[in-house]
Amino acid sequence: MAIELFTLVRERCLLGHLNIRTEMHGDEREAAVDIKFSFSGANNLLAKLHADLRATFYKANDTRDLVNPDHMPHLRFPMLGAQSYELEIPRTRLRVHDAEDASHDVVLGGGKTNKFKFTMKEGGTVEFEFRCQFSKPDEDAIAKLMRVLNQVVPITLECADEEEKADNFQQADLITKTPISPARAKAEDLFLSSPATDMKLADPVATMVALVERGPDDDVVDATYTPPVPGVTVTPIKPKRVTKAAPEAAADAAPVAAAPKVKRTSRKAAEVE
Repeated sequence: MAIELFTLVRERCLLGHLNIRTEMHGDEREAAVDIKFSFSGANNLLAKLHADLRATFYKANDTRDLVNPDHMPHLRFPMLGAQSYELEIPRTRLRVHDAEDASHDVVLGGGKTNKFKFTMKEGGTVEFEFRCQFSKPDEDAIAKLMRVLNQVVPITLECADEEEKADNFQQADLITKTPISPARAKAEDLFLSSPATDMKLADPVATMVALVERGPDDDVVDATYTPPVPGVTVTPIKPKRVTKAAPEAAADAAPVAAAPKVKRTSRKAAEVE
């Protein structure tokens, strides 16, 4: 069944019960813990368990609420008592916040959440109860939880109905606790001690100069062209320019006769004549 994830962020809950027990893991018994929480919240939190739960047990005012049309404060069945909801969310990560120092928060991962129970009240308030179960709890975490038993504490609860998300929860919890293996430490040392590679990008200015010196007639880049290598001077070979010959005169063209020279006579000489 697809559900909206039942998540709580710094919700003030009563830690009402803490049970330490053992359970079978294969052929061996391992320690486990059950933690029961309760809190009061608005009835729209019922939608985190199922989209139709609130509309099943609550109804809106007889007159339409123009301010909040989605408000459903009235019980449909006022004589109905506490209701159990047999849902188990298989992936849970719990954080019990420390009021003074966040480094003292209790974090438990790889658990499950179940035993939901809610008591619905007139006006839209619902009292929620649920249980979180964890295997192989940390002894220091159990000691801290014992000190806040029957007290109201802020908790953050992350639940997922997919295994992949739960694995991320567990990996986030263990990433700072798992020591680095000798093989991984050796590999990291080799990586850090290895010299840097000599691979460099070609100088764009040198590349442009080389391309210009190849000549204007080379419109198509030659496949045998090798880009310049940093530190190596290559003298480019300039291609010879070919000058087109002037068209030869036609053999059968008639020569153009030269115009006769005209003798210029001055005005005085003309008058005498």
